[in-house]
Amino acid sequence: MIDFNKLIDNHLIKENKPREIGKYWPSEVGSCLRKVWYSYKIPKETDSNLLRIFESGNLLHEFIANVIKSEKNPDVELLKAEMPIKIEEKEFTVSGRVDNLVMLKINNEEVLVEVKSTKFLRNEPQESHVTQLQLYMHATGVQKGIVLYIQKDNLQTRWFNFTYDKKKAEKILARFKVLHETLKKDKIPEPEAKKCKELNWMCNYCHWKDECDEQEKGLNRFMK
Repeated sequence: MIDFNKLIDNHLIKENKPREIGKYWPSEVGSCLRKVWYSYKIPKETDSNLLRIFESGNLLHEFIANVIKSEKNPDVELLKAEMPIKIEEKEFTVSGRVDNLVMLKINNEEVLVEVKSTKFLRNEPQESHVTQLQLYMHATGVQKGIVLYIQKDNLQTRWFNFTYDKKKAEKILARFKVLHETLKKDKIPEPEAKKCKELNWMCNYCHWKDECDEQEKGLNRFMK
């Protein structure tokens, strides 16, 4: 008998290439910096269940792109999908193809739309998603953006509008600079997700939770 779960896992598996310090992904800025630091210092294979979640999100992104392209929706025009992003700073580069980002035209204005799949629609946007959108607007020069949530089970949506904020973009790039410096100096960053109540949920999905817990235990013993 055919094991379709195994077929899916085989299809989704990706080669785990070593990360290069100085080259960062746009999506990393919204994560706990310690988690990102660990991904460079202690690389691990991505869990198969997480790969499935990512792929389901990609499929919904494609659906939204097709909705925008449809001749049934003449008021909007799809300009780009799966957009490449690149920001070159003096000491590092932020680049990558953003699968969940589309650019469209509404009333002759360009708008970036970051598409996020979710189990339940949010009353407020997740801060890390807003952070990513600001980075994307900075990289593309587009002044208006939308974080669009689409519920997986019924395709209902909720969206939040934003305008480009240069100061926020500069703070975001400063986070990448902190990451870069801690990686070069081999100095582990603060556990942001542990110390911020609004970010605690990240720890539940972190591949390096055990390493982080041990790190904090060691620091606590040293301080005593």
